[in-house]
Amino acid sequence: MIKKSLFFYTALAGFLLPIFAGTVAAAEGGWSVQQGEVTSNGLWAVHFVSASEGWAGGGDGTILHTADGGASWRAQYKEKGERFFSLHFADRRHGWAISWTGKILHTADGGRSWEEQRNPERVWLWDVYFTDRSNGWIVGDKGVILRTADGGRRWEVQKSGQTGPVLEVFFIDPQQGWASGWNGMILHTQDGGNQWTAQKSGTTAALEAIFFIDPLRGWAVGRQGTILGTTDGGKRWEPQQSGTEHLLIGVQFASPQIGWAAGGSGTMLKTENGGATWEKVDAAVNKTFEGLSFGDDRHGWAVGWGGVIVHTRDGGKRWETQNNGFTDRFFRVHFVDERHGWIAGETGTILHSNDGGRSWRYQDSGTEEWVLSVHFTSPREGWAVGGKGLLLHTIDGGKRWERRQKLTEASLEGVFFLTPKIGWVVGETGLIFKTVDGGNRWDFQLSDTTAGLSDIVFLNERKGWIVGTGGTLLQTEDGGATWTPFRLPTKATFTRILFRPPNRGWVVGSEGTLLMTEDGGKSWGPIDTGTKMPLWDLSMQGPEGWMVGDLGMILYTKDGGKSWAERDSGVTQRLNSIYFTSPARGWAVGKGGLILQYGGPATPPVQQAPAQAPSRTSDRTSERSIPSKRPH
Repeated sequence: MIKKSLFFYTALAGFLLPIFAGTVAAAEGGWSVQQGEVTSNGLWAVHFVSASEGWAGGGDGTILHTADGGASWRAQYKEKGERFFSLHFADRRHGWAISWTGKILHTADGGRSWEEQRNPERVWLWDVYFTDRSNGWIVGDKGVILRTADGGRRWEVQKSGQTGPVLEVFFIDPQQGWASGWNGMILHTQDGGNQWTAQKSGTTAALEAIFFIDPLRGWAVGRQGTILGTTDGGKRWEPQQSGTEHLLIGVQFASPQIGWAAGGSGTMLKTENGGATWEKVDAAVNKTFEGLSFGDDRHGWAVGWGGVIVHTRDGGKRWETQNNGFTDRFFRVHFVDERHGWIAGETGTILHSNDGGRSWRYQDSGTEEWVLSVHFTSPREGWAVGGKGLLLHTIDGGKRWERRQKLTEASLEGVFFLTPKIGWVVGETGLIFKTVDGGNRWDFQLSDTTAGLSDIVFLNERKGWIVGTGGTLLQTEDGGATWTPFRLPTKATFTRILFRPPNRGWVVGSEGTLLMTEDGGKSWGPIDTGTKMPLWDLSMQGPEGWMVGDLGMILYTKDGGKSWAERDSGVTQRLNSIYFTSPARGWAVGKGGLILQYGGPATPPVQQAPAQAPSRTSDRTSERSIPSKRPH
C-alpha cells in the first residue's frame, strides 16, 4: 500500500525529491540518474506490480518509473508545483496518480503518457486504490470518497458520513473494502462503497494506512506507533505492540503471518506471526518513510523524505539504499574492480557498492569532516582523506573505518597507494606524506611549494606526479625524495591527473584546461576541449574517455583524448568525479548527492504538464490548520 502523512501546508519546503533522469548520451547506452540531485520536495508514494517494475511519485509533480527493480529510475511526468501523494496500478499498463490539488491522472501505457480525469470535488486527495482496470476509489479531505466503475472516465461522490480527512482506502474485491483516517477512523463497506459503516478502532490516533490479506484478517497503522489488528473483518480491532512511538505510514502483508510496516525516522518493522510481535529492522537510512510497497513476498521498496528509496530482496530482513536522500556534495567516485566501488562526500559521507554500482549503501566513517578522496588497493583495503587532516583506513571494505594518526590540521585532498604498503597523501600548502609500511608511519616529503595539492599518481615505486593550484605540476623519479616542478605556461588550477602505461597521461583543471603527454611526462601539450568551464575529473578506457565539469558537462573522446565532444548528461549540476570500469559502464557524481550511471536502455521523453493546466487553487484555510502528522 501507499501512504503519506498530513502536514502543515507551509511546512513542505523541508522535503526533497530527486530530479528526473536525463536523455540518451550515446547510441549504445545513456546517462541516467541513479541517485538524484535533490530539489524541493520528497517522495510520497510508491507502487510495484512485480519484483522489477514500479512507480514512485512526489514533489515537483514528478512520477518516476523503474523496470529494473529500482537500479535506475526515470521520470515519466513532471509538473512544477504539484505533489503526488498516491499512485496505484491495476496492472503494468493501467495506473492512476492523485495530487494535493485534487488532480487525478490516468495512464493506459505504463506511464509513457498521462491524461487528466475529472474530479467532482475540490479538496486534497490522499489515496487511490483499484481492484482492476475498472473499479477504483479515491479518498481525501472532508470525508471525501470517490468511486469509479469505468476506469475513471466518471468519478462519483460516495457518502462516508465523515468530515475529517480519509487517509487510505483498501479493497479486497470490487465490493468489500475499508478506509482509515483521522481520529482513529475506520470505515467498512460490503457494496462497493454505496454504504460505508464506521468500525470501532479503540484509538484516537490518526490511522495512516490499512491493509487486508483476506476478508477477515487486516491491519491498520498510524500515529504514535499505533498498530491494530483484526481477525473478523473489523468487528473488533485489537492493539498490537509495535515497539516504537514513531508515526507509521505504510503496512503490507504477504501472508496472514508475514508483514511489514514503515514510518518516521527510518522506522521499518517486520512480523512473522501476524503481528503478535513486531521486530525493528535496519532500513539503511534514518529519513522518514512516506510510502511502502512489495512487488512479491521478497522484493519491497520504501520511499520518503529527501527522495530516499530503500529496497529489500530478502523479504525485509536487509534493506539497502537505491536513493538515500543525500543532499551533500559527492567529491570522488572510485572502483577497485568491476563490482566494488566507493563514493566520498561532505559531512563524513562514504558510500559503498558491492554489486557493480547497482546499489549504494552508507558506511559509517566516524567523522563529520568532508571526505575528499578515497583509494583502494583491493576490495577490502583502502584509504580516505579529507578536511582537517582526516586520514581513514579500512581492511574490511569499509565496514569499519579507523582514524589514523593526524599528520596535519590542513585538508588532505589526494591519496594514492601503489601497493598495500606504499602510498602517498597530498593536501593544502604543498603537503606531501609517504608511507612504506601500510600507514603505520608517515614521512614528510618536501614539495618546495605552498600551492594546494589536489591529486597524485605513481606508475611505479620511483616515478610519480602531483597536480595542484596555480598550474602546479610536480614530478619525481625517486619515489618522492625530490619533487621537481614542471614549468607550464598556465596558472590554471589542476584538479586531476591520470596515467595509462606506458607513456600516456592527462591533466584537467579550471578554464576547460586539458594537458596531455605521450612520452611519459617529458612534455605536455594543451588539448582543445571546446569549453572554458572548469573540468574536475576524467576517466579513460582504451581510446575512449570522459571528462566532467560544471553545469552537468560531460565530454567524450574516442581517440585517446586528442579531440572531445560534449555528451548530454541530462542534468545541470556540477559533476565532480567520474569513473568507468569498462567502456560500457561508468558513474559520475556531484553536487546534491547526484549519482549518474552510464549504460542501459534509452530514456523515453518526460511528459510535461500543459503550460496552463486547469486551475485547482482553492481556499486552503481549513487545510492549513490541519495538525502536522510528522513524527515527534
